[in-house]
Order: sequence, then structure tokens, then C-alpha cells
Amino acid sequence: MTGSEKNGGRASARLAALLREEILGGRIGAGDFLPTERELARRHGLARKTVGRALRVLEAEGLILSSPRHGHRVLSRAHDPARGAPLAYVRATAEDPRQWRELHGYLLAAMQRQAEPRGWSLLALNSGQRSPFDVAEQLRSARVCGAVLDTSDAQLLDMIRRAGLPAVMVDTWVEDSGIDSVLQDGYLGGLQAARWLAGRGHRRLAWFGPVGESFQSRERFGGAAAGLAAAGLDLPAQLRVESPAHAPSEERARRLLSRRGRPTAVIALWRGQALAVAGAARKLGLVLGRDLDLVGWSLEEEYEAGFRACFRDGPAPPAVTWSVRDMAEAAMLRLVERRQNPEMAAVQIRIPTRLRLDGERV
Repeated sequence: MTGSEKNGGRASARLAALLREEILGGRIGAGDFLPTERELARRHGLARKTVGRALRVLEAEGLILSSPRHGHRVLSRAHDPARGAPLAYVRATAEDPRQWRELHGYLLAAMQRQAEPRGWSLLALNSGQRSPFDVAEQLRSARVCGAVLDTSDAQLLDMIRRAGLPAVMVDTWVEDSGIDSVLQDGYLGGLQAARWLAGRGHRRLAWFGPVGESFQSRERFGGAAAGLAAAGLDLPAQLRVESPAHAPSEERARRLLSRRGRPTAVIALWRGQALAVAGAARKLGLVLGRDLDLVGWSLEEEYEAGFRACFRDGPAPPAVTWSVRDMAEAAMLRLVERRQNPEMAAVQIRIPTRLRLDGERV
């Protein structure tokens, strides 16, 4: 090796060390592009060949990625959680994270339990009533190492994806977002409910709840319709009652159960909807399990206290359940994998559902 080659090697190592320090120190943020090779050569008085050698070292370390016609972009894996870079959990609400309840409170706690053994910190953010630019800037300034996204804001999702931030959506999915998604398997849950009721010999079944309101409602309805179709049954229009997930209506349930040719079974795949049907049946003198069969929905973690406890007078109806803990674990594992392999294609991961009969899994 000639003296000039040795000097060039030392110069490229010094430049690589300088850029590495700026990246790891957060002075150059994830998603940002480094100055061009020409500009770096001018600033540091180096040959472009020497600059190129330094950039290849950083690329081999996984800190930057060469983007044709754009330059070298800093990758989010440069934000090391072991060095204090937090994991963010972003929810589309204006509510303070300390006030999150039910599903979102369970998810936040489950994500914290997943982060702690790894020595990672978790930053909970709300994105309601804030612009996507503000949220993205907060993620950037906090130097987050990855994000769990409980939002369907297409603009925010696009900004996060373009910034190269490892991210996974939980409990939602946005078509063509290019971001991994971990979902409860609503289709399977609807299928399980319909199969169980058809197996009980029911031929006049009703749907009580939303249909086209959200991705989850379409999935659950689709699974229920498919399960009934497999048994030679359907859900006629007069037995499909739209009841918004956030506003269950006992009065609508009462009208459904009071009609001539009333259903002998109801699929109500939200806890609030199931309780509205049960309340209406009670007031009409109908006994669940004898005069009317019902299948509801519940988180696995709150089944005993949040669902079964509502039926103290007798056996609880069957409920489709799924585990928040499983969702958090799958989301964390996918984030770890995404940090290691940022160019992987986005996938959907489904958390299986189970049908529980009066406290027992089947």
C-alpha cells in the first residue's frame, strides 16, 4: 500500500467517524439525506473517492442507505433504543395517554411490558386535533427508533413511511399504506360465531351492529356472512340492524326482537351491541340460551370483568375473544424485524380469535 493510499484510508475513517457521531447524536435525523459526495468533499478538503469510501463504511453498518438519484439517507436503525431512543405509540385521539381506557389502555400497557425487558422506553402520543406535520416533527425531534400506530391518517402514515421510520399499525389497516399491520382477525371471529349458531340449528339469524362503518365491521360482517353461506343460510336485509359501534341502541334491539318472525339468534360482535341485545331480551321476557341465542365480542383480557360479569343472573352468552397481549407481542417482534430489514414488503399479521362458552375456551 502506498503512502497516499494509507493517508486516504485514514482520512475516510476520520470522515466516517465524524458522520457516525453526528448521526448517532441526532444532529442528522432519520430520513434526512447527507450532503452530496461533492459537498462533503468540498467541506472536508477530501477527494470524492475518499468520501465515497467513508459512505460505504456507514452503509455497511446500516446507518445510511444509498438512494439512486437522491443521495444517502439516514436510516432509523441509527436511532438505537439501547442508547435511549424511544419507541413511540401514536393513537388518533386528543385524550391524554394517562386517560386511555379499555382496548387502548390495554394496548399501551402491553406495549410497555414488551419494551421493558428489552430496555426500551415507550413514548405515548396522541395525534387527535394535531396536524400530521406536527406529529411527524415530534417523532423526529424525539429521535424515536420505531412507531406503533393506532391511526388511519393516510397523510401521517405516508410521512412516516417516507421518512423510513420502522412502523407497524395495530388494530387497523389502510390499503396501500406500505406499512405493516397487526390486526384482530375479525373475519375469523364472524365465521366462528356464524358456524356455532348454525350448528345449533338456527335458521333465522340477525346481525346487530355496524356493517360498513370501519375496516373491523366489514371484516366481522364478511366472516359472519361467509359462515352462514357455508351452511346454506343468509342474513336478510330485514334482519340486519345497523347500530354504530360507539352508540349501541337497546331500543333498536328491542324493535328487532319484537318483530313478527323475530330472529332466534343474533350475532352482535361488539361488547356494547351484545349488551344492548341482552338488555332488550331481558325486558321482553326472553331468556338467553332458551328463547334466544346470542354471540358477543370481548377482549380476552377483560372477558371476566368486562363481559361475563354483566350476566350475573345466569350463564353468559358465547363471546368471540382475542388477546391484546398477543397483538402487542406480534407488533414488537415485527418492529424489531423491520429495523433489521427495512426493505421488507409490508404484511398483515392476524391475531386469532376464539369462541368462549360461559368462560370456557373451545
